[in-house]
Amino acid sequence: MQTHTQATEILTQGEKPPGFFIIASGSVEIAYLTEDGQRAIITHLSPGEALGEPEAVGDVPCVSSAVARPKTVTLLCPINKVKTLMKCELFVRNVLRAYVMRLHRDNQFKAIDQFQPVEQRISSYLWHLSEADNVVRISQSYLANVAGCSRQTVNKALGRLRDDGVIAIRKEEIEILNPAGLGSQFTRGS
Repeated sequence: MQTHTQATEILTQGEKPPGFFIIASGSVEIAYLTEDGQRAIITHLSPGEALGEPEAVGDVPCVSSAVARPKTVTLLCPINKVKTLMKCELFVRNVLRAYVMRLHRDNQFKAIDQFQPVEQRISSYLWHLSEADNVVRISQSYLANVAGCSRQTVNKALGRLRDDGVIAIRKEEIEILNPAGLGSQFTRGS
């Protein structure tokens, strides 16, 4: 068990993992570093989700980096234990199922990025980030980076959501007051 009091990189893109992690509490950001140094935020994982298992089972370097956000607790299954678990059909099946669910989520977010207008993308990402906790601890700049827009655009969209009673905004925090209302924001027009 590892408790992360500050943001901590637990998997590094291009390096072999020490095993795989399960998130006990908090969240982990998955990011991809392009060849020209751009950092693309891929997704955020919540309690109960695993990461690094395909690379650990496949004995390959990590395809992205993983940063445990502050106040996150992770459980590490070291590589020597992974090799033992690979003999168990149930373990292999569960790793593959988790991988398929991850592919499904990634496909959904690619569709969001490609087809939804910016305000719906912002609502979609807030919805995803709030699955584990109704208080999303991120800055507006961070949300702009995730949604692929300017901070000013995020500020306007959040202002409308606040005025509609869907969210409350505090420094580096966005509280979801009305999850159903937030859900209706990103399904509008779909």
